[in-house]
Amino acid sequence: MKTPSDLLAALRELVPEPVEIVGGGLEGQSTARFLLGAGYERLTLRDRDASVPVPEGCERRTGSGYLADLPVRGTVVRSAGIRPDLPELAAFAAAGGRILSQLHIFLGLFQGVRGARAVGITGTFGKGTVTTFLSRMLEESGIVHAVGGNIGIPMLELLLREDLPEVAVLELSSFQLFDLAPVRGLGSIPPHAFAPWVGVSGRVTIEHLDWHRDQVEYWNAKARLCEEQTESDHSVFLSGDPGSVFVGMAGSSTAHPVGPGGEMDPGTDSVIDDDGKILLSRSEMRVPGAFQLANAALAWTAARILGSSDAACRTAARTFEGLPHRLQYAGERGGVRFYNDSYATRPEATLAAVEALTGAPVALILGGSDKGIDFAELSRGLRASPHLAHVALIGDTASRLRSSLEAAGPLPFSVQDHPGLAEAFDDCRRHVPAGGAVLLSPACASFGLFRNYKERGEAFLGLVDTL
Repeated sequence: MKTPSDLLAALRELVPEPVEIVGGGLEGQSTARFLLGAGYERLTLRDRDASVPVPEGCERRTGSGYLADLPVRGTVVRSAGIRPDLPELAAFAAAGGRILSQLHIFLGLFQGVRGARAVGITGTFGKGTVTTFLSRMLEESGIVHAVGGNIGIPMLELLLREDLPEVAVLELSSFQLFDLAPVRGLGSIPPHAFAPWVGVSGRVTIEHLDWHRDQVEYWNAKARLCEEQTESDHSVFLSGDPGSVFVGMAGSSTAHPVGPGGEMDPGTDSVIDDDGKILLSRSEMRVPGAFQLANAALAWTAARILGSSDAACRTAARTFEGLPHRLQYAGERGGVRFYNDSYATRPEATLAAVEALTGAPVALILGGSDKGIDFAELSRGLRASPHLAHVALIGDTASRLRSSLEAAGPLPFSVQDHPGLAEAFDDCRRHVPAGGAVLLSPACASFGLFRNYKERGEAFLGLVDTL
C-alpha cells in the first residue's frame, strides 16, 4: 500500500536516503514496507539474525557484522529494541547521520504535517490497560480515533489508512521513548510536532534493567514522553507516585495530576472528583483491583482533555472487562475461580493482583526466569496477605523466591516447588476450597519455560479448559 501523497515531501526531508533499517522483527518489517510504499530505493535491512526475512526492494546485512560499513550520511531507523548509542550507531550520528525511530516518523507526519493529535501512554504497569480504557471512553463518546504502538498495529501502518482520524492513542515503552526529541532544521515539520499533545504516565518503578543501564536511565527514557512538551500540550500523571510525577512534570505542559490534590482522586474504593463527588465505585467495575481505579482515572482525565463526557467515561469504565493475560478472568470450575495474570513480570504487579482478589482464599503460581530482581518487598507483601493460602513455585527463580519468603521465619501459607506450570496448576487446585481462586501471577519473566508471557498465559488458559 502506498504512502499518502500529502506526506511524501515531508517524509523525504525527515528520512533522507540511504536508509538503514536496524532490527528485522515486526517493527522493522513494518518500516521497510512503509518506506518501499513511499518509493524509497536505497534501503538496507540489518539484523543479527541471518534468518530474518528481507522484503523485496531491500538490501540485506545480517549476521555478526550486521552494523558494519554504515554509510557516512543518510538515516538509520532503529527498531525499539535497538539502543541508539551502540558504538556503530554513535559513530554514524557523529559523522552527520540521522537516527530515528518509528515514533519520530509517526509524530512528525501525523502531528507536524496532518496537524492531528497524538496521545502517548507509558508507565511500568498498566499502560496497555490505560490505553484500552481511554479507547473505550473515546468510543463511547463518539470520538473517532486510532490505536497503535505496542497495542494495536505498528504506528507507521496507521498512516496508510485512508480513513485515519485526527486522534491517535499510542502505548509507548521506554525503548521507543529512549531518544524521542525534536528533529530540527526541517522546513516542513516544526520541532514541537515531536512531542505527543497529551502524555499519560501510570506508575513508574524499575524495569528492563537487562537493557537500561540503571533506574536513572529508565526514568529518563520514560520522561522523554513529556520532556519536549510546550504550554499548549497536556500531561496526565499520578500525583502520589514519584516516578509518574517525574515523567509528567518533565516538560512545560499543562499538568493534570491524578490523586490527592488532583482533578480526580482514585482511592481504594472509588474515584472522586475535586468537589468530592463519586465518579466511579470499585464495586461497579468488572475488572478486580483497586489499581484499576487509578488506571480508569488516568484514562478518564485524558478523555476529558479530548472532549469526552463524564457519562461516557463512566459507562466505558463500568463495562471494561480487561485485557488478555492481565488479571484475566479465565472461568470457574468446581466453585474455584481462575485468573491469568501472566503479564505480571514484576513483583509490584503480582502484589497488586493478590490484593485485587482479597476476600477469598488464593493459591498463587509464582516464578520464572531470573533477571536479578530483589524479592524482599514481594515476600513482605505476600506474607502480609491473610487470604493467601498457598504458593506454587516454578522456574529458575524458585529457590531464590523460597529463600526470600522464608527469611522472616515460619510462613502463614504453604509452599511447594514444581518442575513446570501443569504440576503447579494441579497443586494449587488442591489447596483452595470452593469460593477460592487460583492465580497465575509469576512476578518474573517466562524464559526457560516459555517463549514469552503470552505463551505462558495461553498454557494456563489451556489447563483451565481441560477441566
